[in-house]
Amino acid sequence: MQVTRLSEALGAEITGIDVSNIDEATYDAIHEAFLEHLILVFRDQDLTPQQQITFSEHYGEVEVHLATDHLHPDTDKMILISNKQVDGRYVGAVSAGDYWHSDLSCQARPNLASFLLARELPTDGGDTGFCNQYAALDTLPDDLRQKIEGRNGIHTFNRMRNPRVKVPEMHKGDAQMRYADRAPPDGIHPIIRTHPETGRKALYVSHRFTVGIEEMPDEESRPILDAIFEHQLNDDLLYRHKWRLGDMIMWDNRCTTHHAYGGIPAGQIRHMHRTSLIGDVPF
Repeated sequence: MQVTRLSEALGAEITGIDVSNIDEATYDAIHEAFLEHLILVFRDQDLTPQQQITFSEHYGEVEVHLATDHLHPDTDKMILISNKQVDGRYVGAVSAGDYWHSDLSCQARPNLASFLLARELPTDGGDTGFCNQYAALDTLPDDLRQKIEGRNGIHTFNRMRNPRVKVPEMHKGDAQMRYADRAPPDGIHPIIRTHPETGRKALYVSHRFTVGIEEMPDEESRPILDAIFEHQLNDDLLYRHKWRLGDMIMWDNRCTTHHAYGGIPAGQIRHMHRTSLIGDVPF
């Protein structure tokens, strides 16, 4: 197994292994690299859904995503991220990742880690960006940090409650209420959270899910959050991944955010398999 750093901000490339056939020592080495680099890119993986699930389950309990209409047809432990259509219906979540976020921070127990495997790719576009939230906190201006110390963020799944994001066309009209109804109760989490394994502090807010600060009026919380979101887009904090067929990325939702840049040419397919792990309650 070879580990090669991908950027100064975060990320490492893993080569020389088939994740469907590794021993305990390699699992442990992957875990160490994961905690150090925050995201890992495994090259040249050709995994069945069950092989991806088995690899994921070594690091935690795989979650059944609340978007049940986009689950893999053969298993409820995998969701499809895809713009492919069958009989006029999208088989996967088309809008997944369209704004910066940490996976399902809107839940009481957000995702610990996610695993995304590229099964079909367009000739261009479809990049994914990742942001190091340890570094985002470390470089946050002191006056801004003082305003959020000890505060909790309010996270919602329901896009209709977030003025910073758009509601996808597929969720408008008759589908709008079904979309809103399936939203879980708000997640209320520390804006500065502690990583349970490394003990390091990280920012834990995102453009997609964070809509307010608990016990703070919107007119006061809005400019604070806007300033944090702008800070998180500093190039020094980011890694932009250009996918290759067979790439599988494993990322730590406790200390990173990510974003799908889009730009897929008309008529081309981006089809991915994703598994995610249930995390703990942020503190």
